[in-house]
Amino acid sequence: MKKASSSFLVLFFAALLVSFQSFAQMSDVMSERVQQTLRRQERLRLSDLLRVSPYEEREMEVLSLTIYAQSYLSQSTLQVLQFGRAIAAPQIIRRQSQVRIVFPARTSLEGIEILAQDELFLESVSAEVLRLRTPYPPTNPYPPTNPYPPTYPGPERQPSPNQMIPLQVMQDVRMQQEIQLDTLVRQQMGLTLVGAEIQRVVVQGQPLGYGRAASVQVVLNGRLVGEEKFLNPSQQALPLPINSYEEVRSLGLLVRGDARIQSVSIRVGQVRPQYPQQPQQPRIQRVTVGQEIGSYNVLELSRVLPYESRLIRSITLEARSRSGVRAEVALATPYQVLGTLVVTQTPMRPVIRLFTPTSPRDLRLQSYSQVLIDSLEIEFETGY
Repeated sequence: MKKASSSFLVLFFAALLVSFQSFAQMSDVMSERVQQTLRRQERLRLSDLLRVSPYEEREMEVLSLTIYAQSYLSQSTLQVLQFGRAIAAPQIIRRQSQVRIVFPARTSLEGIEILAQDELFLESVSAEVLRLRTPYPPTNPYPPTNPYPPTYPGPERQPSPNQMIPLQVMQDVRMQQEIQLDTLVRQQMGLTLVGAEIQRVVVQGQPLGYGRAASVQVVLNGRLVGEEKFLNPSQQALPLPINSYEEVRSLGLLVRGDARIQSVSIRVGQVRPQYPQQPQQPRIQRVTVGQEIGSYNVLELSRVLPYESRLIRSITLEARSRSGVRAEVALATPYQVLGTLVVTQTPMRPVIRLFTPTSPRDLRLQSYSQVLIDSLEIEFETGY
């Protein structure tokens, strides 16, 4: 009896474990017809192709991906990336190709993209995914943190002086192509190269095909700099010295010939801090008011310009009298009248110019007659 009870308990807990695992994870196959031509260097997010929401993709692991596509050339390359890092690079032929990619265990669906190295026609995609169920409903405003975030999420920051930045490229190039290194730095490291000087770029790669030559050269701010060097078939590290004192606005690597670039390292020199610039504001600003002023009602300019700190030089009114043929409107402070003008029942645009520029917090429009203020055109002392 005791032995039977023990066996029953073992079977009971085993059943509980199986039911819990089936509750926690559920495999599914998602397929979508795309029917879209991909231009060269065009990329698409896999979650967009599968019509998966941002919340859902954080709760999915991808097991495999099957792609149906046709090449407009004799052969095309289609890369699969995650957060800018290459995972696979299948070849697509002119006839319909079916390629299947098996992902490593615990690969999140988030950040996976399809990049067309050549022009091709993408017919459909099919992905086998594993749904990670959690007790949080999709409408929960505070979903759990993604267990597989990108390596360096968050806002961009500048690198440290003399820092070596390693990048995984894993990209095949046909004939000629520029690899955007500044984009890879942003995607993989969360850094911006703007304001930095570059000492050298080290390339790890090799030419594709026996007896073929392929060269690399740095592109700094849209122009070629440094020496053009040829890749070694033995895949040795190839340094490209720059030693430029020019600050980076854009950085790329031009590859000529058929080559496979495995990785790139960037040696940073001095870094000049980049401070955010305040956006320039217009010197003349138009404000819609639609308010009536009179004996018991004034228009405080601080109400229509609540966050404005600049000083006002002149005000143009679009206004009309509501109580008579003519009405007088005064621009005043709590202590004195700075200027007056006359409006009629016909819409007018009279101007009041201030002898001394004044803050809007101290200004008001007032009248002893009923006047409708449609809008104001305000000229400030400076455009900043």
